[in-house]
Amino acid sequence: MEKEQEFDFLPQMITKALERTVKVKERMSPAPHTVRPDATVDEALGIMTNHEVRHLPVVDQGELVGLVTDTQLRTAWFPSLLEEVLVRDVMTDNPLTIDQESTVYQAARLLYNHKLTGLAVLSAGKLAGIITLADILGLFVSLLGLLTDSCRVDVALKPNADSLENIHHLIRDHGGEVVSVALLSSEPSRRVYSFRLEKTDLEPITRALKQAGHEVLD
Repeated sequence: MEKEQEFDFLPQMITKALERTVKVKERMSPAPHTVRPDATVDEALGIMTNHEVRHLPVVDQGELVGLVTDTQLRTAWFPSLLEEVLVRDVMTDNPLTIDQESTVYQAARLLYNHKLTGLAVLSAGKLAGIITLADILGLFVSLLGLLTDSCRVDVALKPNADSLENIHHLIRDHGGEVVSVALLSSEPSRRVYSFRLEKTDLEPITRALKQAGHEVLD
């Protein structure tokens, strides 16, 4: 199984759009470039370079049999100069996959839990696309409003069951529009959330939050 760097922030994201509505098929790269298991390392690297991709599904007689990454291929490149090394020698056999009707939230959890950077996407058991960490990060960035003018307020909720909903209403009532919410601390005694808002004057919002008994963090 391919293992790369840790992505510790993924489980902290609680954007509802990811969890409920955005399907893998909406963010994947459809009809991905593929490679044969008997192709050489040089041939596979050539496909990646020509098409500017970092993952190649390995297909044999129309069936998905593996997945190979640029890291796996580059690691094998020097040994391939000394003796023939084929894709089948370095690929991940029977790779983890996801159905195109699954949510991006489910894909993010798989990538995080298995420390992967890409998943082959299936439709009715056949290869339909590929979704990578970069695809999901792009969606996170978009949903978090990081590419548009925005502002942020971090709040430690008072210990009431309806505090999160109450904060959302307070923000809306005082001219704010929530773009996204991220959980910063989930300790039972002190839950801290970060609210990303469309660009607005934060003064009336923070004042209302403090008056309601919430702690606004600097």
